[in-house]
Amino acid sequence: MPEPRSSLRSKTRLCALTLILLALTLGVEAQGAARGGGLSFRGKDFGAKDIYALDGEWQFWWNSFIDPDSLARNDAPPPTGLAEMPRYWTSFELEGQGLPARGAATYRIVLSLPDDTVYGLYVNQMVSSYALYLNGKLLGSNGSVALEPDEVRPEFRPQVLFFSPRDGKADIVLHIANGDYRHGGQWQAVQLGSADAISAYANRIIMTELFLFGAIAMIGLYNIALFLFRAKDPSPLWFGLFCIFVALRLAATGHVVLATVIRGFPWELLIKIELSVFYLGALFFALFFRSLYPKELSKYGFIPMVSVYGIFTALALVLPVSLFNHLVVPMQLGAVGGLAYVLVCLVLASLRKREHAPFILAGFAFFALTAVNDILYAHAIIHTAYLMPLGLFTFIFSQAVALARIFSRSFSQVEHLSDRLSSVNISLERFVPHEFLSFLDKSSIIDVHLGDQALKDLTILFSDIRSFTTLSESMTPQENFNFLNSYLERVGPIIRDHGGFIDKYIGDAIMALFPACPEDALDASIAIQNTVRAYNEERVGWGHRPIQVGIGLNTGPAMLGIIGERMRLESTVISDTVNLASRIENLTKFYRTDVLVSGELVRKLGEDPAYDFRLIDRVTVKGKSAACDLYELISSHAEADRALLLSSRDAFLAAARLFKAKDFSKAADAFKRLCAKNPADQVARVYLGRCEKALAGSGNQPIVVSLDSSIGTCT
Repeated sequence: MPEPRSSLRSKTRLCALTLILLALTLGVEAQGAARGGGLSFRGKDFGAKDIYALDGEWQFWWNSFIDPDSLARNDAPPPTGLAEMPRYWTSFELEGQGLPARGAATYRIVLSLPDDTVYGLYVNQMVSSYALYLNGKLLGSNGSVALEPDEVRPEFRPQVLFFSPRDGKADIVLHIANGDYRHGGQWQAVQLGSADAISAYANRIIMTELFLFGAIAMIGLYNIALFLFRAKDPSPLWFGLFCIFVALRLAATGHVVLATVIRGFPWELLIKIELSVFYLGALFFALFFRSLYPKELSKYGFIPMVSVYGIFTALALVLPVSLFNHLVVPMQLGAVGGLAYVLVCLVLASLRKREHAPFILAGFAFFALTAVNDILYAHAIIHTAYLMPLGLFTFIFSQAVALARIFSRSFSQVEHLSDRLSSVNISLERFVPHEFLSFLDKSSIIDVHLGDQALKDLTILFSDIRSFTTLSESMTPQENFNFLNSYLERVGPIIRDHGGFIDKYIGDAIMALFPACPEDALDASIAIQNTVRAYNEERVGWGHRPIQVGIGLNTGPAMLGIIGERMRLESTVISDTVNLASRIENLTKFYRTDVLVSGELVRKLGEDPAYDFRLIDRVTVKGKSAACDLYELISSHAEADRALLLSSRDAFLAAARLFKAKDFSKAADAFKRLCAKNPADQVARVYLGRCEKALAGSGNQPIVVSLDSSIGTCT
């Protein structure tokens, strides 16, 4: 399938960055090679950007250090031959035999320059120590040279040297000595340019390698940090460790080497770091790819590869450089084999459309090419430059970009899931109110556990539709649901608007909680009754029967919590306060009134409440030993009814006292007058019925309200 445009753009930018870095690193102008030990630059422009490589034929003396003064006097011994530079002397032959790595040699080249201005030389690492003379004077050195290999003190440290020629001539003599390294001689060309050009060239190399070192090290640390925060996926750890060891190898082999930063850094330790870190990094490299594509990098190829890398790492640390140097070629063959194996596995992963495999394959292929280039360059088979740092950076950068894409996609998924979870939480709050969770100090329903509980002072509201069973018998199931939802859509917002929340629906009944104050529940009750009256006008207009809603209110302490079992939880409120509120709501059916309020709630309002009540009874409900005062909320009635109830409130209380005193005859007369004055006073009609029942001879027992049935009974 076609690759996404974003991936193509990323690869284009990656290639552009690689080319820029490559241009910064190379940037050496081609120049005719030296012939017979001489090289002329007459007529050449030595501008601020012109750099020339001193390659070609240098005069060569094997196993001797020629005095530069004797060369100037022309009494030096004739050279052994002409050496094509840059090249290890082990590739030369003397009398039909190749030269050994241990030994010493003198190299000489005479330069013809346009003028006697200040010039600069950029001298790369020599293998493995050198002293450079220019026009008979020592200009610079690394380590200490000696004809006896055991006396050689090696050092790898590039240098920038400045000089002024004499009469346009620069006679350069190099004494190079090698002890334990596997090759000897000059393996990278000396660069020539004006002082400004050489300084800029050296700074460019330093800045490039510092950039590579810093970027690779930071990518490594970033990936390790990712693993520490999410240890489930080991791939960032392996990739991070690989980057760290690549950065360490850059510090050991690049132009900004440890020997430059720390003068006197042990040369043998530097070589051990270079070689051991290479294979230790390869070990983490293999682990990284194994964690990404375990099906492609099977254990049958993976285990032998990491075993070889582990053995070479141990040998590099244990063996002296003089011995381990001879294992470099097998090491390089092992590296090429590992690169080829991983490359094949990545091709398979790409063909199987594994995630980000094409992107990773592109970066790895470039890295593999630079690795092969460096091996060939190190053996002087090709004359390019060391490119593996650029290849490593390109590969690491490609992995970082791929990782960024993975995390970007993961972040987008997290955002999507967060939005989804937020929507789910909002939906769940319609089943378990957020206010309920806040009482339990929970921010989300996922934090709720069986047994969570909290004790709060609450006002409890129970409401119920009168004769709902009879009403529902005339409707189909669908009409029943439509009716209930139509009713609840009107009542639910009223409860929320007055600071309450619905704890549960019990058929047509509602249980609501008001955590702030009893006034909120009273205001909600009044608003509900007003809404029901308006709703009834609509129902009558539609040809339906009007409904009546009874509301019971009580206030006090209540225990909120989570009950159930592991697979089914439910929020609930448990206390005598809740039980009494439920019983009071049931008594609205018995007293045929709209809103009944407990005496406890009325007492909490203080001596001068903002609501109109009348005490209608004092009852003992089942399960309670103490009697409870019942108040009717007059404020919930329609305006005309409310005025009549207020005007007859004192007369009602006087009649109720007669009833309590068992003067049923006078009480009956008083309640008859109340009913005549206000036919809508249903409570007065209830008392009138009680009086008539008592006069008939069955009312000699105290009033006890029992709620064994749905409407309650009174004896």
